[in-house]
Amino acid sequence: MERIELILASFGIVAVILIGAGIIELVKRWRKRPVQVKMTASEQLAQFRESFEKGQISPEEFERIRALLNERIRQEMEVVAATPAIPPEPKSPPTNGQGG
Repeated sequence: MERIELILASFGIVAVILIGAGIIELVKRWRKRPVQVKMTASEQLAQFRESFEKGQISPEEFERIRALLNERIRQEMEVVAATPAIPPEPKSPPTNGQGG
């Protein structure tokens, strides 16, 4: 009876180790996935304009997309304009090489 309990306990430990290794592998893959860079509205509009010029989208589709993205471009420009500019740090006066 003790032998069966020992075997079952061993299988349990092996199962826990395998599950843990699987979770670690999934986390590694998740961390290494490529980062998706968010495109600005201007970049998106440029891509759609290129598709339109290649004939991949109709003029009506392009105009609808352009209207939507123009609004986003305005919003992005307002956000940039509303952000206060950081004033440059004052430069220290030049020294003439003599200790003070």
